[in-house]
Amino acid sequence: MSAVIRFPFRAGVALAVLCLAVPAEASDKKVVYSPLVHEGEKEIEYYIAYHEGADGIDVVLHELELEWGATARDSVAAYASWEDLAGADLEMTGYKLEWIHQFFEQGEHSWDVGSYVEYAMTDQGDADRVEVKALLEHTFPRTTLTLNPVLEKEVGEEAEVGVEAAYGARWALRLSPRVEPAVEFYGDLGEVEDIKDWPETRQLLGPVVDVRINHSFAFQAGALFGLTRDSEDVRLKTLFAFEWY
Repeated sequence: MSAVIRFPFRAGVALAVLCLAVPAEASDKKVVYSPLVHEGEKEIEYYIAYHEGADGIDVVLHELELEWGATARDSVAAYASWEDLAGADLEMTGYKLEWIHQFFEQGEHSWDVGSYVEYAMTDQGDADRVEVKALLEHTFPRTTLTLNPVLEKEVGEEAEVGVEAAYGARWALRLSPRVEPAVEFYGDLGEVEDIKDWPETRQLLGPVVDVRINHSFAFQAGALFGLTRDSEDVRLKTLFAFEWY
């Protein structure tokens, strides 16, 4: 299962320390990842989100993912991304490859712990990016807390910025096996060597709900709101996932 829909997912204690020490501008896809991996599971996921870009132009992001649980501890995925700007045609923007590794389950450790590594290639002449997340998740009697410290680095000849720091967090209420409301929080902090002051960072906070229709189909819908002057005002996102063995 993917990101938000498979809740006990990825995290990393060792990676958490690393993530808090190095920055990068986090991926524009706003999803909190959990460290749980299901061996043999396959998933097709479609993500779409609307927000207002830095130039005041409406942007719709599209991402199509195919993921596979390769082992009991590892899953791999490939993504294709598109961008739809107001007044312009739909444009392919790039591709991504992802590897998730689960280190511990909560029965072995106080947290589910995993790591996420992503390599993003662009079709727009920009630098490629490497993103590393620690995937940390703790399950309480009725709620689940998931934390994603993030580091990103541009690579290749077009690289201009250093390592950047960001994070994602999710506090979810397990209302029923089929419905899980949550609050999600995202932040981009700037380069590790020069973390920005709070008003200059980008911060988003808002409600999200995950709904499982049956054992194969689930979706998520949410609205995130900007907390600082450099944040977008609002981001609306939807994610559909189809899973099978």
